[in-house]
Amino acid sequence: MSRLDRYIFWTAAVAFLGVTVVLTAMIWSTQALRQLDLVTNQGQTILAFFAITSLTMPTLVLVIAPAALFIATAYTLLKLNGDSEIVVMASAGMSHWRVLRALTLLAILVSLLCSALSIDLVPASLRAFRDQVSRVRADVVSFVAQPGRFVTLAPGLVFHVRERASNGVMRGIFIEDAREKEISTYLADRGQIVETPNGLFLVLEDGSIHRRTPGAASYGSVVDFQRYAFGLSGLAPGLQGAELRPSERAFDYVLTPPPDDLYIRLGQSGRFREEVHKRLSAGLYPFAFFAVAAAALARPRTTRQSRGLALAAIIPVMAALQIASFVIGGLLRTSDAAVPFAYLLPIACIVVCAMVLQGWISFAPSAALARLADRMSQRMARPAAN
Repeated sequence: MSRLDRYIFWTAAVAFLGVTVVLTAMIWSTQALRQLDLVTNQGQTILAFFAITSLTMPTLVLVIAPAALFIATAYTLLKLNGDSEIVVMASAGMSHWRVLRALTLLAILVSLLCSALSIDLVPASLRAFRDQVSRVRADVVSFVAQPGRFVTLAPGLVFHVRERASNGVMRGIFIEDAREKEISTYLADRGQIVETPNGLFLVLEDGSIHRRTPGAASYGSVVDFQRYAFGLSGLAPGLQGAELRPSERAFDYVLTPPPDDLYIRLGQSGRFREEVHKRLSAGLYPFAFFAVAAAALARPRTTRQSRGLALAAIIPVMAALQIASFVIGGLLRTSDAAVPFAYLLPIACIVVCAMVLQGWISFAPSAALARLADRMSQRMARPAAN
């Protein structure tokens, strides 16, 4: 790789990494807020919160990488154009294909990254995220033993612990169980969660049970106890298993799902077809986004108006490409005929852009649109000059 290639490559690579990091951090912060109950309600530490929510990073990078590559390519080409470097290269006899060599290498690397993320890393991270969240929500000890808080462990079942020692002994325990017709209130001086072969129990010591029936004339009954075992098995949220979605399955599983899979039994086998071809075609879209930016901005441009018009013209193209990919993804779920279009769409985009770069196809804006762009550019330049 020559010095020129290194200069172009690292300019685009730094821009790509910067855009990816910034956008991923912004979106992650909004998504992570949905899991704040891991800290506020489940008694987990802030480190556990960050460790669990960071498992969504591969998914965010997969979504952001194509757009980040497009922005990095457009930024690099606009910078080279703005500094008249592309004009100088063209005057020295260098073709635009030679200028794009380093950017093409970056596009190939990003496409390979997206393929690896889509086929293996993202499903694995989604499974790990699901398992970690389920494990945290099923952690009865951390869920119940939150000193000073009234915790609703199940509808009609409320726990309160005054304090918890480092050895796990809880003091000042209050439990109200209103799940049956008779309301039972448990008061105990201390207690400890014990796991036995028969299940999980909260062993209460030195307390009493107050039972009453709502609406009854009597005041109910009070029973004192020295030791009492309150069953906790199956009460914590997240203990119930759930079927993994196709997006969380390994690639070999979605490629040949077993007949007893829930989605197969429900007649939704199209979800596996959709998942297979979305994963396989994911690596083509970053290169298609790169091709659109290269076709619009790789040729030498001598005026700001022409560069701005070219950049504005590709925004509808990018939107149409993204919308078409979503439409094809939906059609994959219901029709086998949509499978070729999952690959033809990005490949056709790349081929058309290559033909534009070669000069075999030309897309010229209308005269009215060019005049409008010139007027807007002049209005923006007038205040700057003043």
